[in-house]
Amino acid sequence: MPRIDVGHITLNYEERGQGKAILFIPGLVGLLNAWEFQVAEFSKRYRCISFDHRGAGESDKPKDSYSTVAIARDAVALLDKLGIGKAHVAGTSTGGCVLQNLAIDYPDRLGCCIFSNTWVKADEYITRVQTARKHIALSCGPEEYVKVSSLFTNGAMQFRYNLDKVMELERRALETVAPAEVLAGRLDMTMSHDRSADLHKIRAPSLVIGTRDDATVPVYQSEDLHKAIAGSKFAVVEEGGHYSYRRHWRDWNKIVDPFLREHEGRA
Repeated sequence: MPRIDVGHITLNYEERGQGKAILFIPGLVGLLNAWEFQVAEFSKRYRCISFDHRGAGESDKPKDSYSTVAIARDAVALLDKLGIGKAHVAGTSTGGCVLQNLAIDYPDRLGCCIFSNTWVKADEYITRVQTARKHIALSCGPEEYVKVSSLFTNGAMQFRYNLDKVMELERRALETVAPAEVLAGRLDMTMSHDRSADLHKIRAPSLVIGTRDDATVPVYQSEDLHKAIAGSKFAVVEEGGHYSYRRHWRDWNKIVDPFLREHEGRA
C-alpha cells in the first residue's frame, strides 16, 4: 500500500481495478482494509480507491487538526493527486460523516453517495459511546482502546462467526495505532460533527444503509439521514452490527450494486 503526499498531508492509500472511480472512506478505525470485501468485488468493474484516515494506519498522525471536514479535504486532495475529477463515494460510520461534507461542500466531485451506518449528529446515546471509548484510550492506553473498539464495531456475531477477519483487522489497528491524544481528538471529531442544517443541499443520488442491531450507531440515525436527504433511497440490514458491511458483505454488496449501476454514468 503506497503513501502519497497530497500537498498538506501524506496519506496511505490503495487502488485496484479500472473504470469509473469509487472512493471508499472507512469509519473511525480509519483503516482502508476495512473495505476489503467491497474492493474485491467492485474492482472487477470500477477503479476502487480507499485510504487510511489522517491519524490512522500508515497515514500521517498530526497531534491535532482532526475533524470530518479535514478528512473530506484530504479525500478531495487524494482524488486530485490521482487525477480523478469525479467519483462515486461510499462512507461508513465516521466515513459517512466525511461523505456528508463532500456532498455538501464539493458536490461537483461526486457521482453518487452511499452512506452506511452513519449519523446526522451525535445524540446522547452516541455521545456516551464515544465518551466511554475516549476515557478508555486516555486511561488504559491505545492497545486497550483498540480491543474495546473491536467489541463496539464488530459485535458478538462477528466474534462468533468471523473471528479470523476480526483479528486480522485488529492486528493492523494495533500495529499502527496512534497515541492516545490523537485517538481522543479523533473521537472528539465524531461528537462535534453536525451538518444537519445543510443536508437538504445534497443533490447527488444517495443510498442510506442502516443495520437493525447496530449498537454503536442506532438504525434510527440512518432513518434520520434518509429523511433529511431529498430523494434518497433507504435499506436496512437486519443483523450484523456496526460492521454489517463486513459481516454480511454479500448482502451489502447486493444492495449497493444496482444503485451503482443505475448511476454509473454520473462519475
